[in-house]
Amino acid sequence: MKQTILDAVIQVLEKELERQTRANIQSNAGAAFSAAGAEKQRDTTGIEAAYLARGYANHVQELTRQIDELKALGIEDFTGQEIDIGAVVEVDMDGEADFYMLLNSGGGTEVAVEGRSITVITPESPLGAVLMGNIEAGFIELPSGLRGIILAVY
Repeated sequence: MKQTILDAVIQVLEKELERQTRANIQSNAGAAFSAAGAEKQRDTTGIEAAYLARGYANHVQELTRQIDELKALGIEDFTGQEIDIGAVVEVDMDGEADFYMLLNSGGGTEVAVEGRSITVITPESPLGAVLMGNIEAGFIELPSGLRGIILAVY
């Protein structure tokens, strides 16, 4: 199941990479067109388009790095072990059980696998920070005061 979740997350990020790559190409074309067509000294359209293109290019590079990192991630079983990167955790928060996969990137990504909705969290997120190092059946409390219990770790 974990490999299926990871594959689904990678697929979502690859779609986002395709979208960002297209946006980068369009913004580069817009920057070149705007710079060539500037009519007034204070016409900053080309400069603004160049900044936008640079932002898209940086995002494309970051997404590529994240996808490569996820593809290289080894799948291991965390049953009975401390929660770390790659763990899938079932958490009961106020009577509702939710599934999370702890990864270094892709935070906030939601995927549906085997009829379950799994949300990717990172160690930097409040929940990810609280889960790191805990074990199954551990009680947790978020900085917001929300409390829960770890039901299962895979």
